[in-house]
Amino acid sequence: MKKSVITAAAVLLGIAISGCGASGDASNGKSASESSAVAKEDVCSLLTTAEVSQLVGEAVHNGKRDTKHIYPNSSACTWTSVSHDMPLLILTYNLHAASHDLDYYAPPGNAVKKLNSSPNEAIAVLTSKEELFEVIVRSGDNAVLLTAPYLTEKEGSPKWKDEVKLTEFAAKRAKGE
Repeated sequence: MKKSVITAAAVLLGIAISGCGASGDASNGKSASESSAVAKEDVCSLLTTAEVSQLVGEAVHNGKRDTKHIYPNSSACTWTSVSHDMPLLILTYNLHAASHDLDYYAPPGNAVKKLNSSPNEAIAVLTSKEELFEVIVRSGDNAVLLTAPYLTEKEGSPKWKDEVKLTEFAAKRAKGE
C-alpha cells in the first residue's frame, strides 16, 4: 500500500511539473469569455465529496488542494479516506494543454488507450497488468487528469466506466458547462 502511495505521489508531482513549460498569461491571448471557466486554484470544486466517495467505495474527506507544490499551469486536489487518511483520488487540472497530445501527461512506460466513447478527447492510462491507472480528458484548451491509486479496474468494468464518467464530469465543470 505504501508503495502505491509513493508511486501516486511521484506521478502527481511529474504531472504537475509537466504543466510548468507552458508560457503566456492565464487567458493565453483570449477574451475573458474564451478563457478557462474555472481557475486552476479551484480544482477541488470540479468534483464533490459524494461523487468521490461513490467512486472509491468509502467515505472521504473534502478535497484538499496541494499547496506544497505550486506550478504556474497546474493544480491538484486530493481526497483522502476518512478511516485511514490515505489518498484515494487525485485530480489534476492543467491549463494551456492544447499544445500537447493527452498522452504527454501520462507517466512514461504506461500503455495509453484512446477512449472513443467519450464526447471529449480522452485517454485511459493502463498499468502493466492492463488495469486502469489514470483517465485524462481534454477540457477546452486544458486537461483534467483523474488518478485513483487503489482502484485496479479492468477495461469495461462498472468502476472503469464510472471513473471515466467522473473525469468527464470534471472536464465539463472545468469548462463551465
